Amino acid sequence: MFYYLSENNTEGTNAGNKARNDVERILETRNSVAISAPTLGKELPHGNRLLFFMKNQLYWNKIKRIPKNANFFVQYPLQAQFKGQEKKITYNYLFNKLVKRFKVIVLVHDLTDLRGDDKKSSTDDLKKADYIICHNSSMEKYLIQKGIDANKLINLEIFDYLISKENIFDHYNDEATICFAGNLNKSKFIYNLPQEVKELGINLYGVGYSRKEKGIKYWGSFGSEEISSIIKGKFGLIWDGEDYKSCVGLTGNYLKYNNPHKLSMYLVSNMPVIIWSQAAEAQFVKNNNIGILINSLEELPSVVNTLSKEDYEIMRENVKKIKEKLEKGQYLRTALDSAKI
Repeated sequence: MFYYLSENNTEGTNAGNKARNDVERILETRNSVAISAPTLGKELPHGNRLLFFMKNQLYWNKIKRIPKNANFFVQYPLQAQFKGQEKKITYNYLFNKLVKRFKVIVLVHDLTDLRGDDKKSSTDDLKKADYIICHNSSMEKYLIQKGIDANKLINLEIFDYLISKENIFDHYNDEATICFAGNLNKSKFIYNLPQEVKELGINLYGVGYSRKEKGIKYWGSFGSEEISSIIKGKFGLIWDGEDYKSCVGLTGNYLKYNNPHKLSMYLVSNMPVIIWSQAAEAQFVKNNNIGILINSLEELPSVVNTLSKEDYEIMRENVKKIKEKLEKGQYLRTALDSAKI
């Protein structure tokens, strides 16, 4: 038996919440006990300091009823917040208390220091865990370079994606060649694509797009539980940053280590993918023959137009094999087995 911190995220368009919620749904099917998190949100003012202290003390007294050295699973960074600085509460406080008392198994969702927006390295926290389920072999190598014991690391490979409704479209016959779903405000490359790329037909899904351009069709924003059944396009695109020629800057660099959740979303939608060749998950795509690797979006017209229907169908059949595992939570289940919980 093991315990896990339940964050009780609500439904929305946030892909991060979808990933975390799916993890909890998979954990529920195992021999586990959910422990509700104390609060949610990045920061919360103290308010009534005496009441705040009493609330936190009562919560920690509840945690202490769990046998010492029990297996305790957490998703990192914790969305659950606890008391910390004088005027704010932070997740590090709770995490530090958990690792002192229990055998902690961490599933990494985000390494904020790789994004350049964290003064304190995530690895300082992760070193204290007993097992760390990381995204892929590139992240695994990075963590080893940061001084984490290789024996603690478990390679997830790809995030699972549980679905309630099938995508029934025949994507080979979809009018648009490219599907891109995500935060369209930060996906700056969309706004300076060459005309020959736009002419392939691009379907956009997400928040933050208001333009009208020939070749680009904006479909709107959808909830994270329904988007996979709605999207259309021959290929799902995995790209980030400001430049269509390469994935540059902090967001582009992050693709070298990260498992983009949209990869899983495209695959459960029965859609092969196009991915930046230097992305960490490019090797997963290549090994499983579920898509195409490119260096620049400029390559899209020649790559897509020379692809035979037979080659596309082979990729799509391989996508179905991965999809079966994703919608059963097989990748996380395998990782949990390796962590012996």
